[in-house]
Amino acid sequence: MSGKTQQIRRQFEKLEGKKKNLLAQLHTMPAEMYMHQPSPGSWSVAQAVNHIYLSEQLSLAYLRKKMSYPDTIPTYRMRSWGAVVLIKLILWTSIKVKAPKAINMWEQQDILFPDELDKKWGAVRFDLISFIEEHQPSFGSHLVYNHPFAGRMTLYQTLIFFNDHMTHHLKQIDRILAKLK
Repeated sequence: MSGKTQQIRRQFEKLEGKKKNLLAQLHTMPAEMYMHQPSPGSWSVAQAVNHIYLSEQLSLAYLRKKMSYPDTIPTYRMRSWGAVVLIKLILWTSIKVKAPKAINMWEQQDILFPDELDKKWGAVRFDLISFIEEHQPSFGSHLVYNHPFAGRMTLYQTLIFFNDHMTHHLKQIDRILAKLK
């Protein structure tokens, strides 16, 4: 296993660990707590967790689409790390960024309850790691993902973003739960 493949596997395992812990917490949560918005204009736990799931699901669909036109994928540029740093800074601060319409939970998004979410998210994650392992050798240094405001990233950088994004929303979920208690 190459060094880059090991790095990707570690990022993916971190992501899986976060999901596993979150779903274990959700399975013990009463439905009314899961769905309750702590204040007007604030997401519920259900909205936050479904946002994370939708983000990954639609990102995988985007990656698949891009790989169907491999000649259009730009090669690696060092500045792609700037996208990673920009996202880290924004997620670390209290700056709010409006989610794209497809994953904005104020839009008409379906809300999955923990059992169904567990099943569907598991399938997305399985497909994601399969996709990455299949395409990493030939496109590992290409900028296959395009973040809505930060720009293009490699597969490895995309997993870093997924981890940072999930950590950001896990903190949000903790704040929501603290308000509900």
